[in-house]
Amino acid sequence: MPRYIKRIWAGDVYEAKEYFSPRERGISCERAAAENVSPEKMAEYNCLEARRKCARMVNANFRQGDLFLTLTFRERAGVETALRLFRNFISRLKRLRKRKGYAELKYLYVVESRRKREHIHVLINKMDLSMKELSEVWGLGRVMVSILEPGGDYTGLAYYITKENYKEYGKRWSGSRNLEKPKVKVTLVSEEKKTKRLRIPKNYKIIEEVQYFSEITGHTRYIRAVRIGGEDYGSGKEREPHMEHTDGEG
Repeated sequence: MPRYIKRIWAGDVYEAKEYFSPRERGISCERAAAENVSPEKMAEYNCLEARRKCARMVNANFRQGDLFLTLTFRERAGVETALRLFRNFISRLKRLRKRKGYAELKYLYVVESRRKREHIHVLINKMDLSMKELSEVWGLGRVMVSILEPGGDYTGLAYYITKENYKEYGKRWSGSRNLEKPKVKVTLVSEEKKTKRLRIPKNYKIIEEVQYFSEITGHTRYIRAVRIGGEDYGSGKEREPHMEHTDGEG
């Protein structure tokens, strides 16, 4: 059976996944074995992959000192209205950044709404604004702010903001068009070159290593590592999403 290794570089984080696929390598070759998989299993797989993709985009684009905001509404708005109001907020924030001479805005966001008023989690690149300024730019409710600490790996934060499963809304997360994409490389593995453990690049520290059987990818090996001495390297452990925290009323 043909086996492949997918290697992914996202900021200071490196991932490798060895899996089975009957299809020749290329885009979505992991899903080639999914023809006889139940819809429930496929949905579970798609959910996990969506969250992992979000984590890679976070790791590839955000660093120590960048901001994690939670924007709330005073009253229920509905998802579509919340999205429209959020887009207006982004437009105002872009204008403010431009006036202050900051770099182009980069952001990634998720709308949550289940069993409560809508609120929006959003990551933005660093800017020196007071709570009063942020609250005035939002103007629709509370603004809670966390500053990303050193860590090198923000997978835990990405999993936190994508914890809600909202089928009616579809995609779990979205972001600005200027987000950098992780580097991905897929290679065929020959039995002669198969190793007991997946290798990691020099100067990386393993923070997750698992083996499991999947109906979609067969016997699968997965590893995640963080680059020691990277731009925002810390302990290499996933942290709670709220680091340095302040909030204010809109």
